[in-house]
Amino acid sequence: MTTLPQQKYIKLLWIPVIWWFVTSPWVHLNQWDYIQLRGSLRYGTQISLLSYFKDNQAIAGYEYQILAAFCAANELDLEVIVYDNNGELFNDLNVGHIDVAGGHLTITEQRLKQFKFTQAISNTSVSLVTHYGYRDIYQIAELNDAKGFLLSDSSYINFLDDFNPQQQENITISEDYSLFDLIRKINSKNIDFTLGDTEIISIYQNFIPGLYTPIQVSNNQKVALMAHLNNADELIRRLNQFIIKSEQNGLLNSFKQHLLTYIPDIDTANTVTFFNKLQTDWPHVKQWIYDVAKEMDFDPMLLAAISYQESHWDVDATSITGVKGLMMLTRFTAKEMAVKDRTDPIESLRGGIKYFRKMKNKLPQRIRDTDRTKLALAAYNMGYGHLEDARILTQRSGKNPDLWADVKNHLPQLNNPAVGHTLKHGTADGRTARTYVENIMIYRKLMAWQQQKEQK
Repeated sequence: MTTLPQQKYIKLLWIPVIWWFVTSPWVHLNQWDYIQLRGSLRYGTQISLLSYFKDNQAIAGYEYQILAAFCAANELDLEVIVYDNNGELFNDLNVGHIDVAGGHLTITEQRLKQFKFTQAISNTSVSLVTHYGYRDIYQIAELNDAKGFLLSDSSYINFLDDFNPQQQENITISEDYSLFDLIRKINSKNIDFTLGDTEIISIYQNFIPGLYTPIQVSNNQKVALMAHLNNADELIRRLNQFIIKSEQNGLLNSFKQHLLTYIPDIDTANTVTFFNKLQTDWPHVKQWIYDVAKEMDFDPMLLAAISYQESHWDVDATSITGVKGLMMLTRFTAKEMAVKDRTDPIESLRGGIKYFRKMKNKLPQRIRDTDRTKLALAAYNMGYGHLEDARILTQRSGKNPDLWADVKNHLPQLNNPAVGHTLKHGTADGRTARTYVENIMIYRKLMAWQQQKEQK
């Protein structure tokens, strides 16, 4: 049995051995050898729900998840490097700064000349994405006067020749925007069209209204991970083995299904107004929100979502009922939370957090945190007593009063006077409370996307 000093000494002896392997002209290491010596796989990508997306709660993206599982199986760490555009991503893969490139990359003839690809992990096609004004067109020729944007260094550039010379004059090739940025520009009609992968666009259509894909401009295309052209055969072989196994045992499909939990439901939130406010009002309030959230150890994106739902980030907001400020506090709540000036954004945010925590702390500790958060938001909106009445109704019907999924279905009963008079706290607007919570959780997801963009 070796002692700790002996173990440390043995590790030191390995350093010159490893250095000899790396530098010796007689030893030719491939990419997989370097990864093993380093103890980590370096994965470069752009932010996307399909590839890599991180918020305060979890990391999503089936590309990331499949690579994380691969690394765990091979006792490697996974390092993620986020890029603004494909040009920078491809350059770093070429010079060896990263081992694998992703970001929902399709296999094209041009890319095959420069890189190697793994087994396909998904399939997609390229479609024209436009707004209501061009929703019924059948041919690209009908876009003569339309203003378009295409992402530089993307596979979409391969379809530029599908447009006639006059149309090409109205198309801007840009590296300054992400596909999500261009989709939002189409939504607001600042531009008329772009090209995008159907698998990605189908996600955006869930929460950005007014997107149409009238024309499919490509056949089915394979999506895969990309590695260096030379010296990566062993890495590709091992990745392919893992991908094939993950398809067979259902692991890859489970990662794709997991994405559904991150897709907002547009039926319950006005995302058009939200995206407008994100451009106009968010820059003025974000520093207050970040500072107070850090000061009080609170999720900044949840605070951003609550304050948006309450006031649309209007620091001077006042309702006919007399509530005021970013967090729309009542006079009584403000006094209870020691808020002297409800229109002071810092005081309002602090008071809102205190009141939310008061509601959350009243709930039984046995309730899991995600459900406690949603139940506390309902209490924040309509009062803790009415929430308890809804939980009692839930329990009476044989459902679980600790699960938001069960309680939210019983909240509308609080609007019914016939039910309300049998409850301790009477009638309440349970329908609005349910929508209030659902909206906030949607806005929180959208704010997490915004935070990712700001932190790059």
